Amino acid sequence: MGKGDDARKKARDRIRRLREMTESRGCTEAEALSAAEKAAQIMREHGISETEVEIDAQRSARKAGRGKSVRANLWPIIAACTNTVPAITEEGVVFVGREPGPDIAVYLRDICERALDSEIRKFKHTTFYRRRRGLASKRAAVSGFADGMVSRLGTRLWEIFGPQHDESAVDEALEARREMFVSGRAGTAPTGSLRHYEARAAGWRAGAQVNLSHGVGGASASPLQLGSSR
Repeated sequence: MGKGDDARKKARDRIRRLREMTESRGCTEAEALSAAEKAAQIMREHGISETEVEIDAQRSARKAGRGKSVRANLWPIIAACTNTVPAITEEGVVFVGREPGPDIAVYLRDICERALDSEIRKFKHTTFYRRRRGLASKRAAVSGFADGMVSRLGTRLWEIFGPQHDESAVDEALEARREMFVSGRAGTAPTGSLRHYEARAAGWRAGAQVNLSHGVGGASASPLQLGSSR
């Protein structure tokens, strides 16, 4: 994040902590009132809206690179499936939206990225890959494999999470992203045709084997449940 983004994040975190100082949580009436007034003051000073306070943002630990990899196609798919929007910052990919969307988005990206890393390593031991001559041809084969796998993962994710998609929640997340990130931008993936259709088909098959049914806190037989925009 840029310096402006970092300052806003610290302000939002402080506002949330102040708002947790309520009578139901053990504070006196005077302490709760003072905390509420301080929270309102910080919101005015930083120009932070109510929506921005309520919306969460979680950063994926994996680096975003320059957003040019075929893998970048996953970010908007995962975002759409979790009612969030992605922002590419200096620190990596951040998913913005109502809880628990951002947490689920980060979790799903980690699952998919780890699967891609693992399957690409296996692909590099195949006869098809080893027969490629030259570094450029080998890289193109890996890109084709990754593209096929990403496409399959995206299809499966939408099959699982599509019924929970909420356009109003996404619109809210978009507005929050504009307010929260001064320097953030949406990710862009490469365009154009990819060679090595056999590699792409192999990636498609590999993507069908990835386990996407685990919950954030452990194994679960049911899909993760998203919150409501209301």
